[in-house]
Amino acid sequence: MSRSRPRPFRELLLLLTVVLTLSLLLAACGKPPASTPDVIVIVPSATANEPAPELAADNRGMLENAGATSTQADVYVVNPTTGQPTEVPLTPRRADGQVEYGPRRAYLIGENVNRVDRLLQEEAASGSFDLLGMIASAIRVTSPPGTLFILSSGLSTAGGFDLRLVGWDADPGSIAAQLKRRGLLPDLAGWRVIFSGLGDTAGRQPPLPLPQRTTLASYWMAICRAAGAAACQTDEMTRPDPPSLSTIPVPVVPVPVVVSVRGPNGATGVSVPSDLLFALNSATLLPGADGVLGPLAARARSGHLLVAITGYASPDGGSAAYNITLSRARALAVRVRLVALGLPPGQITGVTGLGTDGKTSQTCDVAGQLDEAICAQLRRVVVLLTHPPAAAS
Repeated sequence: MSRSRPRPFRELLLLLTVVLTLSLLLAACGKPPASTPDVIVIVPSATANEPAPELAADNRGMLENAGATSTQADVYVVNPTTGQPTEVPLTPRRADGQVEYGPRRAYLIGENVNRVDRLLQEEAASGSFDLLGMIASAIRVTSPPGTLFILSSGLSTAGGFDLRLVGWDADPGSIAAQLKRRGLLPDLAGWRVIFSGLGDTAGRQPPLPLPQRTTLASYWMAICRAAGAAACQTDEMTRPDPPSLSTIPVPVVPVPVVVSVRGPNGATGVSVPSDLLFALNSATLLPGADGVLGPLAARARSGHLLVAITGYASPDGGSAAYNITLSRARALAVRVRLVALGLPPGQITGVTGLGTDGKTSQTCDVAGQLDEAICAQLRRVVVLLTHPPAAAS
C-alpha cells in the first residue's frame, strides 16, 4: 500500500507550478524589444525652392515604430549644408539610462519623435542643391545596415546630377549607368532608401506636371538601384508644405509649359512641349497627355473649329530625316487622340512633321555647351484652331 505525500508538500508543489506558469506567461507578453540597432539617417535638402522639411504622419509612424521595437534606435538628422549630423535617440529611456517599459513609454517615444521634427523644421540650406553630394555625406554618418530617409524635392541643380542638363526625356537607366561609370554614385550597399517629397516645389520653382513628376521618380529610383541599395522606394503621401526658411537662391529647373500661340488667318492655339506628351524618342502619348489634349478637343468640337497639328524636333539628336519622321509620328499620335476624345475627324485639316523646321542654323548650344532648356523649347507640337471660312453667298 503506497503512502501519499504530506498535504503541505502537495500545496507547495502546486504553488511552485503556478508561479512558474505565470512567469512564463509574463515573459511572453512583455518580451523586450530587440537589441539590434535600428538606425535612420534623415537627409533634408531644405532649399528655398521647396517646402520646409517636416514629417508627415506616416513618417512619424516609422520613427515611433523604430523606438518601440529596438533598444538601440537612433535618428541622425543631417545638416544639408555642412553634412554634420545631430543624433536623436528614439528608444525611450528613464533618467538612469535604462529602457522605459512603464506607463511613460509611449509619451517618451512621442517626445523623441517631436524632437526630430523640430530639428527638421529648423533646417535651411545655405549652399548649392547637390542631392547626390548630400546623400554621400549622409551615409558617412554611420555604418549600414540602416534606413536612409531622403526628404527632398529631388530637383538637384548641382554636382553630378544637374536636372537642368539632364532634362525630362533622358533614359533613367542610362543616366544612372553614366553616373556610375564616372564614379559619382555613393555606395548604398546595406541601406534601405526612402525618397519622400519628390517633385514638391515652392518659391521660384514652378510646379511639376504629372509626367515630369513620374520621370523624376524614375531618375532617382534608377540612381538608387545603380548605387547598390538594399531597397529603393518613394512614398506617395501628401506632405505638409510650410514655407522654407532658406533665403539662399538656387537655380530653377525648367518645366515644360503650354504656351498660347497665334497663326495665320486669325488662327489661335497652343504650343505643347513634347516633354509633356512623349517620352524620349517615342511617339506614344504619356498617360497625362489627356490633361492637355482633352480641353483642346472639347473647344474645337463645341466651336466647330478646324484643327491643324504640326510636330517639331530639336537638332540635338538624330539626323534631319529622323527628326522629321519622329515629329510627324508625334503629330499623328496627337490627331488620333483628339479624335478618340470626341473631335470629328473632318475638322482636322492637316497633320505635319517639320523636324527642325528646315532651319539648319537652329542649335541647342550656348558658348559651345549643350543647353537642354533651349532643346526642350524646340521639341513641341503646335495645335492651331481656326474658324471655317464663311460659305460663299
